Amino acid sequence: MKLLKITPRLLWGILLSMIASLLNLYLPLLVRHFINLKQFAWSGLSKKVLLLGGLILIGNLLVSSLSDYLISSEGDRQVRQLRLRLQKQVLRLPQKYFDQQISGNLTSRIINDVNVLRSFLTETIPAVVTGSLTILGTMLITFSLDWKLTLLMLLVFPIDGLVTVPLGKISEVIADQTQSSLAALTGVTSESIKQIKTVKLNKAEEDVFAKNAREINKLYRLSLKGDRIAAMIGPLQSMLSFCLIMAVVLYGTLRVKSGSLSTGTLGAFMMYFFQIIGPINNVALFYSDRKQMLGATRKISEIINETAEETAGKEQLAVAPGSSLLRLDQVSFAYQDLPVLEKVDLEARSGEKIALVGATGAGKTTLANVITRLYPVAAGRISLNGQASTDFSLEQWQGFFSVVLQENTIISGSIRDNLTLGLNRKVTDQELWDALALVRLEEYAKKLPKGLDSLLGESGKQLSGGQRQRMQIARACLRDFKFLLLDEATSNLDADTEKIIMTALDRLKRTKNCGQITIAHRLATIANSDRIYFIKNKTVVASGSHEELLEKVPDYRRYVHEQQLKEKR
Repeated sequence: MKLLKITPRLLWGILLSMIASLLNLYLPLLVRHFINLKQFAWSGLSKKVLLLGGLILIGNLLVSSLSDYLISSEGDRQVRQLRLRLQKQVLRLPQKYFDQQISGNLTSRIINDVNVLRSFLTETIPAVVTGSLTILGTMLITFSLDWKLTLLMLLVFPIDGLVTVPLGKISEVIADQTQSSLAALTGVTSESIKQIKTVKLNKAEEDVFAKNAREINKLYRLSLKGDRIAAMIGPLQSMLSFCLIMAVVLYGTLRVKSGSLSTGTLGAFMMYFFQIIGPINNVALFYSDRKQMLGATRKISEIINETAEETAGKEQLAVAPGSSLLRLDQVSFAYQDLPVLEKVDLEARSGEKIALVGATGAGKTTLANVITRLYPVAAGRISLNGQASTDFSLEQWQGFFSVVLQENTIISGSIRDNLTLGLNRKVTDQELWDALALVRLEEYAKKLPKGLDSLLGESGKQLSGGQRQRMQIARACLRDFKFLLLDEATSNLDADTEKIIMTALDRLKRTKNCGQITIAHRLATIANSDRIYFIKNKTVVASGSHEELLEKVPDYRRYVHEQQLKEKR
């Protein structure tokens, strides 16, 4: 119970619930007293009994309502804190963790598994505590009334246990499998909706439906198993309870006729019997509920116990204004023990444009991820002005870079939301319009009904592919950075628009005195770079200007020839 806590507010709620249970225990005694009255006239004694019974009922209503509110509100508060804790932890986990996860599964853990914990905290624990008190109080009172009838009533415990314990163990396994299946279904459903355009264009509706159907059918089969067990437990318990009730009634009636038991006592016994049926079932199901809670706790704990990135914590290191030098010395990186980069040497300076070039799969994007510390290097050193990257906090280091990726990074929200994403300073509307003008989106935004506050839809679906990339470039330009990193950032742009934007970025580079690191395949994008790094076989095999590499490096010459053929098609 480390994730959820027994707090004073929860204890007060449980205490009030116990008081309500004790009040309920007194009602059958009043009924017994009323039935045993020799005269049922509206006498002073009967008035007192009825008045006291009414007060107990009203008091029970008020106390129970307050108890339920305290318990449920405390559960909601703790669930909120746990979800916030999970959200914060997930955002701090390293990139390599997400490379191995399905986003829908994580979503299910944060939402569905936390609900299991809330149910255990706010329903199971109070029910078991008050149920145990009700059972104990009932046993004490009924023993004092008639020990023979009490022993007969106690038969409900072993008989109920014979039914619920073995079936409860099966339910526990099914509940754990159901949680896992629900997480898997959430994952594939989320993925299929997110990639709906790809699904439709590839006419893959049937394939995706079959994948989703497998998970739905798996969850259905598990649900049927649970239904079968529930269908067995409920009627069995009802039948056993009915048999015991009949036994108590028959035995009690014989005792009443013989004069050894009063009618009021028999009536009170029947009320007590019905009162403890629910608590007995709650206590009997505690074992399976606890196991289900432990299963959810284990999954959530796995996320919380993952080693998070140290984004902050280190003292901010002073970085001299002006020109900066980024160096990679003998940098290597492996993904799941598979070498991706080996002994890479690279330099990038302020005011300089360098390009990373190589065939698909050569490791260019991985190199960009290593530079920005999305992935930790396996060997070698990355430095800025001679200071090792690891001497800076991750937050400060990543602030040195403004990155534009090939993939879509537009969020649901407005143009303003997207442009100011992650900015820790106040941005004027004029700055936003200037950034849009830089990427030739100003006229488009001005035509929208709400201008900068116009919504772009989920993942920017209101924008074309080229507009999304331009929006990301505009976002990057609003940041205070030392190096602009473009990873195939202009791949969705036509040649004329790309030329205009690259010219604007060159102007921005001079204005901010920043460096530019470009990953691209188009020759027009890389040919005018100050220095090109040609990557092959997981390392940099040559560097120099476009003309130098054409003259001295046959592999680069072959690469350029292949690109020229592709661009002519």
